[in-house]
Amino acid sequence: MKINTLLITLIAFVLFSCKEKKEVVENGVSKIPEIDTVVAAPPQEVKTDTVVIKEPENIQSEETETETETQESPITYDFAFHKFPSKKYTFVKKATLDFSSDEGAYNFRTRIKEAYASGTPDFASYYITVIFGCGSSCIMGLMMDVRDGKIYGLPLGEETSCMFAEDRALFNVKSKLFIASICKESPEAESVYYHAFVWNEEKKMFEKAEEKDIK
Repeated sequence: MKINTLLITLIAFVLFSCKEKKEVVENGVSKIPEIDTVVAAPPQEVKTDTVVIKEPENIQSEETETETETQESPITYDFAFHKFPSKKYTFVKKATLDFSSDEGAYNFRTRIKEAYASGTPDFASYYITVIFGCGSSCIMGLMMDVRDGKIYGLPLGEETSCMFAEDRALFNVKSKLFIASICKESPEAESVYYHAFVWNEEKKMFEKAEEKDIK
């Protein structure tokens, strides 16, 4: 009898223990840590094509300002051509060209002939000029006397050329003043200098003119 009672007690204890362990396991499965239940959100689309980079409105381009100022206020030069007047001359006809009067003229005979045939005096009353390029930042030219056809070189070429020229070869038919070039030391320079000459009709040569005399 005692053995049966002990056996029943042992069986009851084992059954109770198994039930307790099962509840613990079920509770452990149902309570999953929160970190495991977090679902990552899908990545958001980044739209780079809608981004606009805008410059501050109060900043203006220096280049734009400079261009505007230059267009509104162009640089002009007022030379005293009237200080060097040439004699009044009534053009009637042209003499035959004399290529022997200038040793280098024959090398440019085509240019000279064309300019002489189609032109009329445009410098110092009697002379028809022809001007053409001679390389980078360089021009050269000659003038022909309609009275006797003789040819003379103009004060142009490498000696009077400049890298930053504002203007070149300025002259007119009523004056003996010839402005070969107006130059700057650099594109940003505000001051200019001149290569200016006066034609000496008696000596048949160009003489250097000072800036104080041509302005």
